Amino acid sequence: MTDNNQKNLETSENLQKSVMTIMYTMRQKYSKYPEYKTIMMNLTTVSKEINSIRLKEIVGEMDEMTKKD
Repeated sequence: MTDNNQKNLETSENLQKSVMTIMYTMRQKYSKYPEYKTIMMNLTTVSKEINSIRLKEIVGEMDEMTKKD
């Protein structure tokens, strides 16, 4: 794995951790607010999309896509 790929994985991992931290805080402090469910659904979507990016980084799919350009 190249240094660039490793940095990308670290970045996406940190983003994923940030989203999880926000979700945890939302659950602990704001679960009684009516906006809670909408926010959590959106954060879940963000988390899934970041995970999708991480998988592409792991298998090198993004490297293949950028080579075509």
